[in-house]
Amino acid sequence: MSLNSAKQDATGNINWPLRSGIFLVLAAWFIYVVYEGVLGIYNRHTTIPLVREDIAATVGLGFVVAASAIAVLIMLFYLVKRDLSRPELTMATRIILFAVGAYFVLAFLPAVFVEGLPGTFNFSIMKVFEVTLPCIVDGIAIPVVLAKLFLTLNPNMPAKEIIKWSLIAGSVYLFAFWVNNAGNWIGAVIAKGPSYLTYYPVNMFSFLLTTVGLLLLSLYTVFFSKKTIGKNDLAEADYRRIGLIFSFTGLYLTFTLLLWFIFGSVGGWGSWYAWLLGHGYLDLWGLTIPFIGLPLLFYKNNSAQKATSGLQKESTLPLSKKQLYPFLFFIEGLGIIFYAVFSAAYYIPVPSTKVLIGEAIFKIPITVFGLLYFISIILIIIFSIANSR
Repeated sequence: MSLNSAKQDATGNINWPLRSGIFLVLAAWFIYVVYEGVLGIYNRHTTIPLVREDIAATVGLGFVVAASAIAVLIMLFYLVKRDLSRPELTMATRIILFAVGAYFVLAFLPAVFVEGLPGTFNFSIMKVFEVTLPCIVDGIAIPVVLAKLFLTLNPNMPAKEIIKWSLIAGSVYLFAFWVNNAGNWIGAVIAKGPSYLTYYPVNMFSFLLTTVGLLLLSLYTVFFSKKTIGKNDLAEADYRRIGLIFSFTGLYLTFTLLLWFIFGSVGGWGSWYAWLLGHGYLDLWGLTIPFIGLPLLFYKNNSAQKATSGLQKESTLPLSKKQLYPFLFFIEGLGIIFYAVFSAAYYIPVPSTKVLIGEAIFKIPITVFGLLYFISIILIIIFSIANSR
């Protein structure tokens, strides 16, 4: 979905919850990658060959920091109503795609050859799931689809092709997200043994939510993309389904994180918790993704306007914009506080890798605001579904 096509509602007014939501998600992305970049500079391994892997990853993080900064600047223009022209937006998007693709190649692919293959540094079956498979998908599949999307974004390419490769890139990214998380959980079970799940229902639930639930969400995204590919205009897409995909992705991360804050390291500390709380492969900026998903739940295609240019939407709820928007802004506010306190617990000790999330001054507000944020998202999703029938 382009910024130009998704910024207005049916009356032509700016959809402020969506516009502010996109900005806040990009800001969260920037905050996350800057943190990771600083840690990469100050805390590289000194053991050969791990130092080579870390140097490549740190350079890759430099690319993604630049990409996220450009994305935030673009949205700042939109927030002050100085929208970019289509050529300007296309050029900026291509720069972002190139930088993000470079990040995935440099940050993940070297790890396969350093510690992800038989005969490499401390190789084990556990690393097949935690390093080899995730890094192959992240380091090859994602850059390939981003490169194709980069090449597709040119004035001579029909909109149908841009939509097609945007959907494919999104589907591949979510599949990689599942591979990363499922691999981390499977690796933890290999290290701790089956009792890590069978003796602890919380772990079993989290394991199934990750390996099965997240897979189902990925497959649903592929199904949605397959149905949408071939359309000449994203105005013809089902934005409610896009909103659900965004919202449930963010809910997965929020719920998984809250499990640790409420129950702690069930069954003892393991690699799953190390990856989750140490950021690892998890994109914890995704905690804010519902900021984008929720506004999309309340609009559907106006069939009478499908053939026209631009996004034509009509509200399907018995609520006016003035009634609906405060609810969406309230949820954004809860999410901002939740993510800000969570981020502060990581940033304050920088450049140390120590984090303060276990301290009561951080743990209590993170848990309280995280629960309020999670419950509010669930309620508004239920509300939107009930009133769309």
